[in-house]
Amino acid sequence: MNRAVIIGDLLRGASLTPPDLLAADVANALHDAGGNHLVLYVVDYEQETLQPVALASDLLVERPKGVRIEGTMAGRSFQTQRVLSAQTEHGWRVWSPVRERAERIGVLELGFPTVDDELLGLCDDLGLLVGHLTHTAGRYTDLIELRRRRRPMNLAAEMQWDLLPPLSFTSPDVAIAGLLEPAYFVAGDAFDYSLNGDVLGFAIIDAMGHGVNSTLASTLALGAFRYGRRRNLDLPVIAEHIDDAVAEQFQGESFVTGHLARLDVATGDLRWINAGHPPPLLVRGATVVSELACEPCFPFGLGIAITEVGHCRLQPGDRVLFYSDGVIEARPASGEQFGIERLVSEVEQFIGAGILPAETLRRLAARLRQHRGGELEDDATLVFMEWQPGR
Repeated sequence: MNRAVIIGDLLRGASLTPPDLLAADVANALHDAGGNHLVLYVVDYEQETLQPVALASDLLVERPKGVRIEGTMAGRSFQTQRVLSAQTEHGWRVWSPVRERAERIGVLELGFPTVDDELLGLCDDLGLLVGHLTHTAGRYTDLIELRRRRRPMNLAAEMQWDLLPPLSFTSPDVAIAGLLEPAYFVAGDAFDYSLNGDVLGFAIIDAMGHGVNSTLASTLALGAFRYGRRRNLDLPVIAEHIDDAVAEQFQGESFVTGHLARLDVATGDLRWINAGHPPPLLVRGATVVSELACEPCFPFGLGIAITEVGHCRLQPGDRVLFYSDGVIEARPASGEQFGIERLVSEVEQFIGAGILPAETLRRLAARLRQHRGGELEDDATLVFMEWQPGR
């Protein structure tokens, strides 16, 4: 087995064949490694199941079905982001996480007569490569996107998801993990980030109301944020640009709350502006040590007047949890809100158990749906920002 040849063949093949045959390209590349089974799973939008992408290959023994993340080997590989293997009656099965950087895309399930460390290393490499290829293929075909959906999206959610950056990102010094709910009806909530040299620019926003109008307001706000960020303007100036854009378009009939933040990843120096949004939580170790207090100003679109630019010097390993009010206000038809105390308790429980930030957010979203007794009424957004110098 020559790992370089297999990887090279897959890379070249996937650049020439139709993008909706990505899974078949992977299967064909595995012939030289003795592969006899392959399923490419992608995670659904609610991150509850892994759904198979169509495969036109003789490595397909039977048409695969979706599997739940909880209680399956494929799901465990997705949760832990580790290569797992087990012997079965059909030989060996290997599950490898499919990811682009830290963005959790899905899982490869592979079959071999025997396995060894070199083969497991190849499977790990394939997960990384297929993550990039899946992302690229998604620009040219709707097949992979549609496999992630277990039901139709409304127009607002369709627009909003296309607006977002990858949900997770990591570099040697900083990491981001985010999640939006309800996945198929999200409208006004959004977030954005960009790492440029030693500066991470970040925004989380919540547009008033529901539906397409909320999405239009959040789209405008994020566009204005990117406009200012790409010109390296100061945070207060960017905030004024966002406020002017929303006010001019909606004439005071809509507004957007949010945080604008800038992290110096070389020093841990965090600055932010609070435009009428719930204060973020500072997580140190496995403990929520405080809220990051900053005098809030008016929401964007209502004549913003900056009252304070918050400042905090993070310690290595610190995490900041940003969230929208839909998180703590989630409640059943007759019952209490999820609340800040419950949010803090759940975060500390998951982080204390060594759960990865992206997986922590996935489990938090499940707890929110469980508390609500179904789909959330309001948008709920959670974003972890972690400073991890020299990781």
